[in-house]
Amino acid sequence: MGDHLRRVRLDRGLPQRPVAREIGCSQASLANWEKGHRAPEVHFLPGILAFLGYDPRPEPLTFGGRVRAAREGKGLSEQALARRLGLDPSTVCVWERDAVRRPYPHIRRVFERWLGSGKPSPQAILGSTPAGPRVT
Repeated sequence: MGDHLRRVRLDRGLPQRPVAREIGCSQASLANWEKGHRAPEVHFLPGILAFLGYDPRPEPLTFGGRVRAAREGKGLSEQALARRLGLDPSTVCVWERDAVRRPYPHIRRVFERWLGSGKPSPQAILGSTPAGPRVT
């Protein structure tokens, strides 16, 4: 990720400070990412992907990989996604790792709808009543 950030930043002739501000991180963090000393935390990914204009991560090969890539691209933790979808965090964890022992179809549909939609409410996804991301 860091090499992509550096290349795009230099191609655009930008110093680190305004890029860091645009991404929402410190200049020191950006420098560490560009040098390969650290990897960005998941909550920085939306800003990074917006700055780059593309997603440099490899295309996920599995359903769980697609869920994880989409979650990270939105800057969400497993817990945050679980809350949004009305699921237990451990459910999100095993599905992302393709370690599901009993792949209940209704749980898969929850993830499929989230992957294919804009911003659904948990009720819309789970088919319940009142109250209450797009993959690139």
